[in-house]
Amino acid sequence: MTSADQALQIVLENVAPLGIERVPVTSALGRVLAEDIYSPRDIPGFDNSAMDGYAVRAADVAAASEARPVRLEVLETVAAGMMPSYSVAAGQAVRTMTGAPIAPGADAIVQVERTRAEGNFVEVMAAAQAGAFVRPRGEDLRHGELVMSAGKTLSPSDLGTLASLNRAMVDAWRRPRVAIVATGDELVDIDQVPTGAQIVNSSAYALAGAIREAGAEPVMLKVARDTPEEVRARLAEALAFDVVLSTGGVSVGQFDHVKGVLDELGLRQLFHGVAQKPGRPLKFGTIGGRPIFGLPGNPVSTMVCFYLYVRPALIKMGGSTRIGLPRLAVKCANDIPISANLTEFVRVRLERRDGEIFAATTGNQSSGVLSSLSRADALLIGPAGVSLLRSGDQTTVLLLTPGAGVDSEAYFEDRPRRHMN
Repeated sequence: MTSADQALQIVLENVAPLGIERVPVTSALGRVLAEDIYSPRDIPGFDNSAMDGYAVRAADVAAASEARPVRLEVLETVAAGMMPSYSVAAGQAVRTMTGAPIAPGADAIVQVERTRAEGNFVEVMAAAQAGAFVRPRGEDLRHGELVMSAGKTLSPSDLGTLASLNRAMVDAWRRPRVAIVATGDELVDIDQVPTGAQIVNSSAYALAGAIREAGAEPVMLKVARDTPEEVRARLAEALAFDVVLSTGGVSVGQFDHVKGVLDELGLRQLFHGVAQKPGRPLKFGTIGGRPIFGLPGNPVSTMVCFYLYVRPALIKMGGSTRIGLPRLAVKCANDIPISANLTEFVRVRLERRDGEIFAATTGNQSSGVLSSLSRADALLIGPAGVSLLRSGDQTTVLLLTPGAGVDSEAYFEDRPRRHMN
């Protein structure tokens, strides 16, 4: 059976970035930049005031104090968006608002709180050094400076920076569109109260959220009932998308039709079954180069397989190189029994005690208890060959919720090839 490490490596070897498209900055949040961005000019393009006050020559006010204020003639008032009409000479000043250009000849700003206005004059009651409260031209960016490199995932601040460069459009890697095909006669949708042996199709909604979080676009298709005809129709429809995720039907039961239908549709199977818990029945392959994930039916198994294999694939297809879940070394807060012959991924909460981070299980680890994953901050990696992790043992977790009881510098260690080790 394929190991967890081998499965991840196979997945990543069989996906690639989808291609580049031109997108408006207003739609670029979370997209991966596909071009280098250079500044077309100095930003700001002029020396400007960091405070409301008066633009002065520092030499004129070098000895100013409350006891001995310096009296200067005020030439004009310059607001943000205006250009000064006068140059400042000895004994002169220009009232200057925050963000307004510094008048020629002035080299400092005296805060308005340190002055006293008298008609066309101002008394300066504090000394100022050259450059005080002056934002110099090019303080933010210089003409020709590399602002952002290709491969950067765009943040809200990045969008503002691009706007300051007059970049209304940018080249970005295309986001994968992901079809979700849930299978099973027992499934009802979110707006229907289950009766008898029915259950709500919760896995599809969890997957849709996780897909968005990974920077891709989910599309939930109609549930496929447990007949070969319905499964075939839904999977054929799903092949119009970049990635196909099915849930359920990949085991060996009488009504598990996904495996056979995928084979009929030309699946190039790369593995079926991973030596892990939960999520052992995972199936992966390609049809026409398109990645196909046959996810297990139990909701926790579905989501664990998503985090370990689908998420890295989507991130790579979206153009990013920061693929793996963040890893963190922790200590066990309690004894944790694990499967001796499988790599087990245990749902845990994290907490800090006396400068160390401890992991405690979220309770029932059944693959059907989705609420235990909802309460989890991380997946603890229970290595094969070990049946018990004892309280205080050092181990590794994969972070699902960055920021939960840990320091930010630990979040972004990216080791996709050693993801499970």
